[in-house]
Amino acid sequence: MSSPRVRIMVRYIDDAAVAACLDTKLSDELGIQAWGEELYSLVDNHKGRKLVVNFQNVVFMSSSALRVLITLNNKTKAKGIALALCGINPNIMEAFKITRLDTLFTIKKTEIEAAKALK
Repeated sequence: MSSPRVRIMVRYIDDAAVAACLDTKLSDELGIQAWGEELYSLVDNHKGRKLVVNFQNVVFMSSSALRVLITLNNKTKAKGIALALCGINPNIMEAFKITRLDTLFTIKKTEIEAAKALK
């Protein structure tokens, strides 16, 4: 049996964990579930107070992926972790605006801008 596919790559900018999405499309339910579990696990095990999720590789995101982000937002708030998103494709950003998620999240263009925006 092969090992599960990794969906995020985590590195650090100063005191912020940065989770870069490795998938280009967040569309299939099983993949989104696995991606969400990796993000939730990162929050559960994160000792710091800042988390950035980078979407620079993502060209498509389904509504299920948006639900994962809402849950992630709730989990980070419960743990006192500041959350920011970055690298969002303009087409995906339209979905954030339509759903008003752009008002829920701190969204910046780059990882560095996102990390600096977190307090």
